[in-house]
Amino acid sequence: MRPEKYATSRLVRWFEKMRILTWERIAQALGNPSRITVFRKLAQLGARASYSHRGRYHTLDRLAAYDTNGLWGFRDVRFSKHGTLGETIAYLVEHSRQGYFASELETLTHVRVHNALAELHAAQRLNREQLGDQYLYLSPNLGKDQLERRHEAIRKAHKQGAVPGTPLELQENIRFLLSVLNEKQRRLYLGLEAIPLGHGGDLEIARIAGVHAKTVAQGRRQLLARNVTTERIREAGAGRPALKKKRSDRPAGGTDAGRHGGRPHQ
Repeated sequence: MRPEKYATSRLVRWFEKMRILTWERIAQALGNPSRITVFRKLAQLGARASYSHRGRYHTLDRLAAYDTNGLWGFRDVRFSKHGTLGETIAYLVEHSRQGYFASELETLTHVRVHNALAELHAAQRLNREQLGDQYLYLSPNLGKDQLERRHEAIRKAHKQGAVPGTPLELQENIRFLLSVLNEKQRRLYLGLEAIPLGHGGDLEIARIAGVHAKTVAQGRRQLLARNVTTERIREAGAGRPALKKKRSDRPAGGTDAGRHGGRPHQ
């Protein structure tokens, strides 16, 4: 019996060791066959492409620990049992109780979703309703009920005057801290507060802080991706003044104005 050409045993071992592989590594493990052959072998193994990183990574379904939404992340690479990002978003919205804002979908998927949402809406696979300065994306079949539940949740939150589960004292602390932070620090702090709230966290924190939800989402994404640069916080020249003046800094004549009763700087 002739041995199988492009056997998958080596590829399976690599998957079991690494969990995810790039297309180049997959082709290498198979002996560099044609692209069609690689696709066929991956289908036989039950492999799936990532919806992040432009589908560059693959995994085996049996190795992926999908959550209740059918999503799984390994390092910063994201996979979905529903397939592409578009199919994943369509599934999430269709099976949601209150629809989703873009910021909420980004919290779930850990990637930007605006292009995918635009395509789904243009193809009439999703409906949308504008609430405030954001669009709420809804199922074409269940959208009416989803919208009513969302309105009810918003009315309840406004009546309580607080984010569900968030004490009023914490809200006051958030507003106070924002007053002493610079723009970058505020964005990161708001993102940090939104993460533990889960679904709707960006929107609720934005409401408390009086900022756009996109600002909160940007800070949250930077934190989750560890995309935070350490830059100078103080303005140039700030900090403790020098203890001694240079001779060149003294007024002509060799005397300090302050020493002889000169007018101090205001």
